[in-house]
Amino acid sequence: MKKLRKLLILDDDPHYSGMLALKLRMQFPELVISASQRSKVMPGYDIYILDNDFSGDECGAKLAEEVRAVEPESLVAVLSGTLKFSLLKRLVNCHAAGVFDKSDDDDLERLMNLIDRFLLSQQGARDENRTQSKGVLAGISDLLSEWNRRLAFEEKRLS
Repeated sequence: MKKLRKLLILDDDPHYSGMLALKLRMQFPELVISASQRSKVMPGYDIYILDNDFSGDECGAKLAEEVRAVEPESLVAVLSGTLKFSLLKRLVNCHAAGVFDKSDDDDLERLMNLIDRFLLSQQGARDENRTQSKGVLAGISDLLSEWNRRLAFEEKRLS
């Protein structure tokens, strides 16, 4: 069964997050997209898009660190109107995938490409796991068949 992928936008600007959610839904109809205007990380999402500035409080790095604590395998991207070295350093340390300028359409396109690559890599990992599982099951089946063949041979030899 195909697992639903979930994306969460944390941004205190409902107009921007609504516009971003709409663009994301158009680009990625397979994603379940949620938005919150609170600066509170909620577990259970595969992708987090975090605003750096909540009413003057620059908390993007803190939010990214919280995401890493609850969802270490998720994709984390931060939206910011300004880039400070301290923010970049903290984001690198918590393995955020990128920082994007909210007002730059090219950056929005780069964010979309990042999400696309992440989803493709996740699909590839699932396909690889499925292939490995099929290989393991085939190997077990072959071993059981060989075991049964040998038991049947021994049973005939002893009778």
